Amino acid sequence: MRKLYRYQPTTIPGDDRLNQLQKDEIWFSDPAKFNDPFDLKPRIRNLVPDRWCEAPGFDAAMRRALTALLADPVMYQGALFIDPALADEFQAWAADDAGYEQLWDERLRNAIEKRIAQFGVVCLTPQWDSRLMWAHYASNGQGFCIEYEVDGFKNDQDVRYVPVQYASEIPELCLSEAMFTPHQFLQRVMATKHADWAYEQEVRLVCLSGKAQKVKLNENFVRMTGLIAGHAMSKPLRAHLKETAARLEVKASGVTTRFHGSFHMEPLV
Repeated sequence: MRKLYRYQPTTIPGDDRLNQLQKDEIWFSDPAKFNDPFDLKPRIRNLVPDRWCEAPGFDAAMRRALTALLADPVMYQGALFIDPALADEFQAWAADDAGYEQLWDERLRNAIEKRIAQFGVVCLTPQWDSRLMWAHYASNGQGFCIEYEVDGFKNDQDVRYVPVQYASEIPELCLSEAMFTPHQFLQRVMATKHADWAYEQEVRLVCLSGKAQKVKLNENFVRMTGLIAGHAMSKPLRAHLKETAARLEVKASGVTTRFHGSFHMEPLV
C-alpha cells in the first residue's frame, strides 16, 4: 500500500468539505474544471502517413481488421475505454466503404472526445509537505489534506490507478490508436501532462463511468487513513477536522512550521 494525499481548500459557508467526507467514498472531479486547460484534452487526428492512406486497398484492409476486432470480444476484453456508444461508431466506420474519410475523421474524433469527457479524476500526490501545493490547492495552508492508502496493483470496477508521466510536449494521438490499441490509447490520455506540472508528482484515480460524483471503493484498493490540518488552519476548523477524523475513525494530524525552513507533521491535540 502506498500513502497518497489529496489537498483540499479551507471550509467556507456552503462548501464544508469536511462534513461531506465519508470513509468508503471518494469524490471524482470533473477535469473540465481543472486549472490545466489541456488536461484530458489531447489533440486527436489521423496520423497515418498519406502514402499509406493513398495505397490501393489500404482503407478496406483497415476496415476488415477493425471488423475482425469488433467481432472477437476477447480482443477488446478489459478495454474499458470502448463503451457501447464508441463501439457503435467504430462499427459504423468499418461498415462504410463510401470513401468519405475526412468526414469520418471528424466524426470519430468527436466520438472519442465525447468518451474522454465522461471521465472523473482524483488527483493525488505522495507529498504531504509540498509548499507549492499547500499554497495552490489548500488555501495557503488554511485548508487540509486527506491521506489515503492505495494499492496500485489493484483496480476497482471501472476505476484505474494511473501514475502521471510528464513531457515537454503533449503528444498528438492517432485515431487508429483508439481503434486498434485502446489500452495504450487510454493510458496516454489519462497519464500525460506537461512538464510544467511535474512538481506535483501526480498519481491519479480515473473513473471511466462518470465525473462530479462520489464513488464507493473497496478498502483493499483505496482507504482513507488520516486528515491533516494545514499550518494556517484556524483553531475552530482544527477542532472541526479533529471531530471529523474521530467520526471517520482515522488519525488527525496537523502541519507545523515551528522548525524553521520545513514542514513537520504532528498529532492534532
